[in-house]
Amino acid sequence: MEKMVTKEFGVYLDEIKSILKENSVSEKDETKIMNIVSGSMSKLIELMREGKSAHEKFFSDIILNSVDAIIGYDNNYKIFLWNRGAEDIFGYKLEEITGKDFSFLIPEYLINEGEREFLIKIISEKNFLKNYETERITKKGDIITVSISRFAIFNTKHEIIGSVGIVRDITKQKELEKELREKENLALVGQVVSSIAHSLANPLNLISGNTEYLLMNKKKGDKDYDELKMIMEETNSISELIRSIMDFSRPLKLKKENLDLEELLKEVLEKIKYSYEGKDITIKKEIIGSGFTIMGDRFQLKDAFTNLFVNAIQSVKDKGEVKALLEKNRTEIKFTISDNGSGIAEKDLSNIFKPFYSTKDYGKGTGLGLAITNKVVKEHSGSISVQSKINKGTSFTLQFPI
Repeated sequence: MEKMVTKEFGVYLDEIKSILKENSVSEKDETKIMNIVSGSMSKLIELMREGKSAHEKFFSDIILNSVDAIIGYDNNYKIFLWNRGAEDIFGYKLEEITGKDFSFLIPEYLINEGEREFLIKIISEKNFLKNYETERITKKGDIITVSISRFAIFNTKHEIIGSVGIVRDITKQKELEKELREKENLALVGQVVSSIAHSLANPLNLISGNTEYLLMNKKKGDKDYDELKMIMEETNSISELIRSIMDFSRPLKLKKENLDLEELLKEVLEKIKYSYEGKDITIKKEIIGSGFTIMGDRFQLKDAFTNLFVNAIQSVKDKGEVKALLEKNRTEIKFTISDNGSGIAEKDLSNIFKPFYSTKDYGKGTGLGLAITNKVVKEHSGSISVQSKINKGTSFTLQFPI
C-alpha cells in the first residue's frame, strides 16, 4: 500500500520539484503548484490520519526546495503544514506553529478590522484567493508586507477540509516601489518649484537691492527705518528659501574622496560652537573604534551633519544636552546625534524627511533641511532613521556601508 501511495505522490513531487528549481516562484507557477497541492492534499490528510508515512517525502521535498512559504490549514483554520520558506519568513519552527490558528500571524489592527473573517468567507464562498497583499507579523514582532494566494482543499465528496497557501514576502519590493514613486514625484515637484523660484529671483533681487540702498541713507530712529529693516530681513529669508529650493531640485553632483568621518565631525563641532554660545547647552562626543573612512563628498556631508546639529540645538532651546556618537562594526559606520529636547510628535515622524514638511513654527524653517540631508545620505548609499518622544528627545542615526 505504501509503495503505491509513494508512487502516486511521486508524480506530484516531480512536477513540483521542476517548478521549484528557481529561486522564487512566478505567479503562473504558483497557481500550478496550488492546483497540484490542492488536488493531492485531501489524500495526504487521510494518509496522515491513518499513520502512513508516504506523505513525509512529499512534504520534506517541498520544505527543502521552496523559498516561499507554503502553509497548510485544516478545517478549523489551524496550521498543520509549515515549510522552510515559512520558517525563514516568519521565524517560527514547525513545532512552535503547528496547531496555531492562522490569525496568529495577523497583526492585531487587521484582526480588529475583520481580516480573519474576510479570509474565511473568501475561501468558503470562492475557494480561491490570489495575490492578496496585506501585512503579517513575524516572531521578532516585525511587520512585513506579503502577497498571499490560498486555495481550498476538498475531499472526495467535494467538501472543504482545509486550505493551503503560498505566502511571499514582498516588503523590499514595496519599499523599492515607494522609493521610485517618491523620486518621480520629487523630480516633478522640483521642476515646477525650480521654475517658480527662477521667476521670483529677479524681482526679489531688485527689492533687496533698492531696500539696501535706502537703508544706507537711514539710521536707527529715522522714519521708515524699522519698516525698511523688516523688508530687508524678509527678502533675505525668501532668498534663502529660494536657494534651498534650487539646491534641492538639482541632481546632486558628488565629489567623492577618502573622507574620515571622525575628522569631519571635529570640523562640524568647531563650526557650530557659536550657535549655542551663551546658552546652557552641553555637546558631548563619543568615538567607539577607529578607521571611519568612507568615499564621500566633504561639502555635502558636512552640511548634512551641521543641519542635524543645528536642529538638535534648536530643539533643546536654551538648556539641554546634545550627544554625538560615531561607531563602527564589520559592515557599516554609524553616526548618531541625539538630544533631550522637545521631541517630535509620532504623527510627524513618517513625514519629516518629506520636502517642505516642517514641525517648526511658521517662518522658522523651510521644510527642506531634513529632506536634503536624507537625499545626501542616500546618495552615499547610506540610510537615515529617527526615534523620538515628546519632551524626551530625538535621535537621528546615519548608517554608511563600508
